Amino acid sequence: MTVEKPLQSRAKAMRRALTPAEAVLWTILRNEPLSHWHFRRQVAFPPRYIADFCSHAAKTVVEADGEGHVLGHAADAVRDAWFAGRGYRVVRFENGHLLAEREAVFRELCAQMPKGEPPPRRASRESPSPQGGGSGPL
Repeated sequence: MTVEKPLQSRAKAMRRALTPAEAVLWTILRNEPLSHWHFRRQVAFPPRYIADFCSHAAKTVVEADGEGHVLGHAADAVRDAWFAGRGYRVVRFENGHLLAEREAVFRELCAQMPKGEPPPRRASRESPSPQGGGSGPL
């Protein structure tokens, strides 16, 4: 039995309860070519932050900012600097923009991704096929 740390537990709970804007953003990030960057949702960055969405391959954090969240807020600057200090760039969208302008958000995210192909993902473990013969990736 493993004991989860509070930040990881909170991130896990947040993955189960996406806001409508986060659900839209998750759908956008799962479409090609963005899906090649392997975004994850509600990613814990110990000791203090949970990113709404993150691609470690692209070193990019994508945030959906709610109604009570003012863009450019001082706390955002501190958080963004923390991520920048670890080599990540932060891209923010207001919830209303995500819900009303999906295509524009998709184009903006495509433009923000690093040029070229994403790095190859780690090789998957081999597993026998369900029929018991041969092996293939999981």
